[in-house]
Amino acid sequence: MKKSGFFAGIILALTALPVFAVEPSDDRASTKWLGPVLLDPEAHGIGKTVDDIRLGRLFGGFASLHAIAGNRGTVILVRDTDCPVSRAYGPRQADMARTYQRQGFNFIVVYLDDMTGLTSLARDAGGFDGPAAFITEGSEKLAQRLGVESTGDVFVLDAQQRLRYRGAMDDQFGIGYTRDFPTRRLLDNALRDLIAGREVAVPATTAPGCQVDADPNADRPLQGWNPQDRLS
Repeated sequence: MKKSGFFAGIILALTALPVFAVEPSDDRASTKWLGPVLLDPEAHGIGKTVDDIRLGRLFGGFASLHAIAGNRGTVILVRDTDCPVSRAYGPRQADMARTYQRQGFNFIVVYLDDMTGLTSLARDAGGFDGPAAFITEGSEKLAQRLGVESTGDVFVLDAQQRLRYRGAMDDQFGIGYTRDFPTRRLLDNALRDLIAGREVAVPATTAPGCQVDADPNADRPLQGWNPQDRLS
């Protein structure tokens, strides 16, 4: 079938239009990654020994940090009953406690918000379906020694009380995002590395969660985000 002159003219006119390359403006802000970001291990205490400290248990009694340790070490979980990240990670943390206590790691749950009533803390601890020591007294001093920055922080001490991992549980939950499943099981991988006698491959990350000011006298400037630091 023969094309009409009208459509042929449109085609010729379009092909004659100049072509422009579209480039982003120089001041366009990049989309910020909200998940865990790699940290400098040395600057964040990896390898340093954490001194012993007397800790008061939520349900009564005292114990020292070193006495609570398992024969392979200790996992310290920071929890906050009002933080959605803490609530989301509760079942997984309890499952990790059940799994890794059998492999030599004892778990400590640290509550830092002294404004939370004992009833709320007891309810949270009672719903934690895994073996752990629940700590209130002494928790702030421990947080200062560890450098806690978020309610999503977890810490791993080895049998010699050296800090071997600090950071996020994984990359599934955070403030402003939720994934269907985690793509990086950071704590799980760190514990597996230690059990196998290896250095922890990823020893330090940020931990998305509600901000914690463990040391209000310390002036911590905000750090810029570098896309190269994103965990892939």
